[in-house]
Amino acid sequence: MRVMMSAAGSPASISILRHLRSLGHFVIGIDASALSESLGRAFCDEFHRAPAAGSPGYVDFLCERLGGADLFLPFIDEELVAIANAWERLPPGLRDRIAVSDPDIVLDCVDKCRFQAACADAGLPVAPLAQSAPAYFKPRYGRGGKGVILADDALLFGALRDRDGVLQRAISGQEYTVDALFSRDGALVATSPRRRLRAAGVSTAGWVAPDAKLHELAARLGRRWRFRYAINFQVLRDAEGADWLIELNPRLAGSAIFSTLAGCDPFAGTIALWRGDSWSAEAKPTQVFRYWQEHLGT
Repeated sequence: MRVMMSAAGSPASISILRHLRSLGHFVIGIDASALSESLGRAFCDEFHRAPAAGSPGYVDFLCERLGGADLFLPFIDEELVAIANAWERLPPGLRDRIAVSDPDIVLDCVDKCRFQAACADAGLPVAPLAQSAPAYFKPRYGRGGKGVILADDALLFGALRDRDGVLQRAISGQEYTVDALFSRDGALVATSPRRRLRAAGVSTAGWVAPDAKLHELAARLGRRWRFRYAINFQVLRDAEGADWLIELNPRLAGSAIFSTLAGCDPFAGTIALWRGDSWSAEAKPTQVFRYWQEHLGT
């Protein structure tokens, strides 16, 4: 298959690109950064510089590139918003090539204000809104921790109260990321939870192991939103063992390679489920370490 993926020039993408090619796929990479182009061209079978996802030319660019791909795996929240807002304008034959949930679901999840309200309405265990410090401010749109601020005193809390975003109660606990796979019809197929051991913006060390509580939480999320294909969500597990949702991304995670190495491959699973094939897997207890390596630009 000709598989296209975004963010193809980021350091985290290289292991994914290699993995997709090892599965026998022709990989088309797109990335908006000029500094990423050399890396993308070195590891993709075909590479294209993309406009920024929020720019007027992005959707036209995507449609043109989709014409030469069988399936598109998006990794960037901004492009999910652009795709969701342009959904009705996309030719059905092209939008069927995007491994993504319905637009209303996407917008519910990437908009942190909408997500907070929807979880509260559905009785899902989202981290509660804070009425005082300490709290975490999260901008309405953002990924990878960008724009997140710890308001640990009343003065900073008051300054952040009127910003466009959410102020969630600061919860102490162990952070988990869960890769979850759903069928084209919205049935939960597999989960792969990972306890974050170390991070530098993205996870660099993690412990992957099955977790019945987190699997059930994924099922509850799937009953509220009829997801398709891969999602990932983050929770904090407090000292009493309660799990609190802090974020949900309706797409593959850049760290999904952790799950792949543990035997539950979200990339192969997404491709199989998109084709309509049967697929199942269970993560095996595995500790994974991630490291970067140097690349000389051209």
